[in-house]
Amino acid sequence: MTRWLLLFILGVIAILMVSPLILTVFTSLKPTTELVNPPWAPPVNLTFEHYVRVWTEGGFSRYFFNTLVISTVDAVVMIVIASLAAYAMVFMEFRFKLLLQILFLIGLMIPVTAIVLPLFQIVRGFGLLNTHLGVILADLALAVSVFVFMFSSYFVGVPKALHEAARIDGATEFQIYRRVVMPIATPAVVTTALLEFLWSWNDLLLRLLLMTRDEMRTLSVGLLNFQGTMTRDVTGLSSGTVIMAIPVVLLFLFFQRHFVRGMTAGAVK
Repeated sequence: MTRWLLLFILGVIAILMVSPLILTVFTSLKPTTELVNPPWAPPVNLTFEHYVRVWTEGGFSRYFFNTLVISTVDAVVMIVIASLAAYAMVFMEFRFKLLLQILFLIGLMIPVTAIVLPLFQIVRGFGLLNTHLGVILADLALAVSVFVFMFSSYFVGVPKALHEAARIDGATEFQIYRRVVMPIATPAVVTTALLEFLWSWNDLLLRLLLMTRDEMRTLSVGLLNFQGTMTRDVTGLSSGTVIMAIPVVLLFLFFQRHFVRGMTAGAVK
């Protein structure tokens, strides 16, 4: 009885979570004449005209490219920076190590909204407004603390004997990092890549602040073009939302096993 009750509760929660996405897909596939129908009713005559309009006239092809470039570079560079920093924190001894750990900890506690104006001044001072590089550097600076601690929690579980054996064999620290530690840390790498890609893909605040030119905008900012003060392009907004959601959903479907392993690794070590 308890098992069936739990399954029922989980089923209801799943339906509540999935239903907004289903309604969005239905709306994006409906002709304009069917918008008067109930939103939960599936489209009678499927149409992809809204997707074509959003992709071409709405500029989503350009927004998609900008978002893909920024998010991909964010994920790759974050893996390198966070894993190297975590390796140094776990396996190496150096001066001011404790101070550096405290600074990373402070980075976890400071909200983005508290430093967004100083961040804008810094990016503008370096002449990086309306550039991919400016947004990428801001993304990395704001999220690096989270992933340093994530990699550290995973590296702590790597046997010290394995590290010491490689050092005795004459391997350098970088060789140990690249050939011994990182191959074992695949779940942490996948988790970092997915989370950083997701955060960068969906971020709106920094994109609004640091990218004012239309040709540099991303998908999250592009969605605002379909909302006005008095009117709202419901079909365009729904189509744009689906386009924005598809890459993230596919990534999680392909790498969900590694993602779960990476998220739970630190909890059992």
